[in-house]
Amino acid sequence: MRRKRRAIAGLLTAAMVATLGGCGMLGGNADQSNAPTGGLEKSTIKVAELKIVDATPIHLAIDGGFFEAEGLKVDLSTGAKGSANLDNVMGGSIDVALTSYPPAILAQAKKVAELKILSDAVTTTENLFLLVVKKGGTIKDVKDLQGKKIAVSSPGGIGELALRAQFKVRGVTVAKESFVSMAFADMPTALDKGNVDAAIMNEPFLTQALQSNGVEKLMSPFTGATADFPTSGWVATKKFAEQNPKTVAAFQRAMEKAVAATQDRAKVEAAVVKYVGVQPNIATLMTLPVYPTGTDANRFQRVVDLMHDVNEMKAEQQVDMKTMVLDTKPK
Repeated sequence: MRRKRRAIAGLLTAAMVATLGGCGMLGGNADQSNAPTGGLEKSTIKVAELKIVDATPIHLAIDGGFFEAEGLKVDLSTGAKGSANLDNVMGGSIDVALTSYPPAILAQAKKVAELKILSDAVTTTENLFLLVVKKGGTIKDVKDLQGKKIAVSSPGGIGELALRAQFKVRGVTVAKESFVSMAFADMPTALDKGNVDAAIMNEPFLTQALQSNGVEKLMSPFTGATADFPTSGWVATKKFAEQNPKTVAAFQRAMEKAVAATQDRAKVEAAVVKYVGVQPNIATLMTLPVYPTGTDANRFQRVVDLMHDVNEMKAEQQVDMKTMVLDTKPK
């Protein structure tokens, strides 16, 4: 009889433990999908990428199991543009996002948000970005762009910043209102229809457009003072970084492994074919950026300096990029 009572008591205890595990000690349904694992504050984070070559490491990290090895799951979405990703980070619907640096720096300068750069994404190489025009069209020189419309991916983004810097060097005046924001994939059609007169394009859409014979190069925006320029990075709010230091460190370690994997060009090409949707021959021909192995505040300060130079930021709006870089990766 005692053995039977002990068995029943054991079953009741097990049932209570299971109930508490599913509902939490204070009742209600616990969200098991975000329960911490391996000491992380969050086991799942929401990350927004962009459909460009800059985002390749995040795909290599997921497919290579680098996040999984850290006990971290990435809920990945694709943003329409970097500025939209940044808005979602500041709004709290996304934890980490890929964005070009100028919008993030401007938000910091205006005290709209406090942001942290978790991982650098891309440094430009020659022909990674090009200002293109319709092949056989009327635009033959940069000076022909005065009063014309120019497509950029994000308003005030890195492409617009580089163009304005190059125009200033060449003595060309282009009003800020002349820049039209649209997705890279939409730019060739906009050029063909005459909706814009020029477009600054990034890979792999740049090579795809050049190979279609519909566009031709007018100028290289990242040359001279803008050569080897940091363009984009993975950004989070300061609040998120401070509340989730172990989770952020896990993200950084996984991305470091992914950046190391980009040294194999075949892996980058395969990821671009799979996730951006371009043909293998385009992936083979595209220009690759430098995927930096670390975050360097001194390099990022070049972006701030250029923003001041083209009056994107007021003189009193100063940002020390050392305050935005989060480069510690504790074990």
